[in-house]
Amino acid sequence: MKKLLLWLLTLPTLGVAQDEYRASVIPAPLLTDAHAVIRRHETVFTVKSPGEATHRVRTVVTVLDAKGDDQAQLVVRYDKLSRIDDIWGALYSADGNLIKKLKKADIDDLSAYDGVSFLTDNRLKQAVFPRQPSYPYTVEFVYETTERNLMFYPTWTPQPDENVSVEKATLSVAMQANMPLRYKEVNMKTPVERVAGSQQTVYRWTIQNQSALKPEPMAPPTSELLPTVYTAPTTFEVQGYTGTILSWGDLGRFYYLLNRDRDQIPETLRQRVVQLTANEPTALGKIKKVYELVQQTTRYVSVQLGIGGWQTIEAGKVADTQYGDCKALTNYTRALLKAAGIQAIDALVRAGNGAPDIRTDFPSFQFNHVILCVPNNRDTLYLECTDQSGVMGYNGTFTGNRHVLLITPDGGKLTQTRQYKPTDNRQVRRIDVVLTADGNATAEARNLYTGIQQESRAQALVSKSQTEQRTWLLERIGIPNYELTKFSLTEHRTPIPAVAENLTLSVRKWAIPSGTRLFLPLNLMSVLDPVTPASAPRQFELDLDANWDWQDTDTVSYQLPASYTPEFIPAPVSLNAKFGDYAAQVSLKDGRLLYMRRITIRRGRHPASAYVEWVDFRRKVARHDKLQVVLVKQEVATK
Repeated sequence: MKKLLLWLLTLPTLGVAQDEYRASVIPAPLLTDAHAVIRRHETVFTVKSPGEATHRVRTVVTVLDAKGDDQAQLVVRYDKLSRIDDIWGALYSADGNLIKKLKKADIDDLSAYDGVSFLTDNRLKQAVFPRQPSYPYTVEFVYETTERNLMFYPTWTPQPDENVSVEKATLSVAMQANMPLRYKEVNMKTPVERVAGSQQTVYRWTIQNQSALKPEPMAPPTSELLPTVYTAPTTFEVQGYTGTILSWGDLGRFYYLLNRDRDQIPETLRQRVVQLTANEPTALGKIKKVYELVQQTTRYVSVQLGIGGWQTIEAGKVADTQYGDCKALTNYTRALLKAAGIQAIDALVRAGNGAPDIRTDFPSFQFNHVILCVPNNRDTLYLECTDQSGVMGYNGTFTGNRHVLLITPDGGKLTQTRQYKPTDNRQVRRIDVVLTADGNATAEARNLYTGIQQESRAQALVSKSQTEQRTWLLERIGIPNYELTKFSLTEHRTPIPAVAENLTLSVRKWAIPSGTRLFLPLNLMSVLDPVTPASAPRQFELDLDANWDWQDTDTVSYQLPASYTPEFIPAPVSLNAKFGDYAAQVSLKDGRLLYMRRITIRRGRHPASAYVEWVDFRRKVARHDKLQVVLVKQEVATK
């Protein structure tokens, strides 16, 4: 025990050496590619019981230039289940001299409004020193909180972003002797140091001289590349509820018990559902009727109070108020389906376009959303119950292509939402162009977008006026010198939703005249630009995520001006690579020049060395996409 106490006492305190604030002593390698340097980052998380812990963080950051100013601020969140006990801060000059200490008036106490929550007790305290006239400068912040929601333990990321280096950082987690800590180390050079005493066990991690991460295009998410330690409880208590988490089954069991028996609806509503679905001969038809009822009669309003972030409002209250958050509307929809004789299961998910999937090898509360799983023979549906305009069963970029935790009475079970393929995410263009002898053109474009490629247009249909839709389209049509004379957007609510887009365009000088010739670019609307080659040896994998699973098909028919004919017809093109395929061909028939092009890109992770191949593939595609045909005016014979 004496050894443990002595070791804890050696943890850094506020009485530190002046060198921690002087910019001139920063090791030269830490300045490379860095806008800021974390001089010290010290975190101590002390678990006093299953229901209470203290969390102390001290950070010293030297800001090197204006792009590093964001690192010179402190944001501490709190709510009904956490309390901020202390905040302290100081500002230092380049040579380490104290300029200013943080005053109470410098700390803003704000609502942590997330833009959707109707009721929330989430708040934050924010401290920012005035922007300094010269660089470098150093800031120091210390804060301590008391936590009473131990469903969550810290995730330690002392290197917060790209272009930030770390001189030294430590994480210490002190656990009661009878409470083992669960943890997951990612990109850590040195493993945990564990010191066990009769009453406490302390786990300690250290990183030193961690160089700044230089951004690379299409690298994996930054969260996968930085040193990180995930921690989680084995047992916890929050607002009188206790839980144990050793597996996904345990987590699902806790969530189920927290929310069971909250799916009771009024008898009048139950009878309404029975009558609504009585004439539907199939389960799918009944599900559709119930889902449309929820969309038509409820709205999404987030309520986050205490454990309310995880415990649903009763279905009966949703029936009365006609609103709820994701948990409440999912629970309510499940209750209505139950009345129709359809069984459904809540599914926890980490939602968001671009949000990384959960770490399936580390059972913990990694979720931010709930959807509804409805088994339907081989066609399992995942319903987004908060969307009043979405297509039933379509998950897309928000909740598709990722793991979910099904909540059953027997515990949680991991499974996956639908994996969308390139043929689900299409862009199909059919364009008729009339070309004049001076190079001008009019075009009628009939474009169809499906899956993830229709999402932005579907959102524009719902959220924008006709005038705003026109402006939105003008910003996205990649043709120089054109006018949009007419347009329409039409939604098709098929299982893979689609949006049909019709455009009438007038294009000035699409073909460039030169004497008796016209130089005609063939690809009117879908030119894919090359990507930037690597300027240094690639460090990270090439990550083509789910947003890269797509297929584009273009058919462009040109009505040529009288007496003009192609000087030659280009040979067909075919490219095949590990990333995708490309094909294009040109033909001439009855005075019309037909250009056909298809490109398919497939998601996948590839080694860093494959980036050179990706650049080469994209360069070839870009070159072929900019293919021109030379049209020559034929002399008309005279008698």
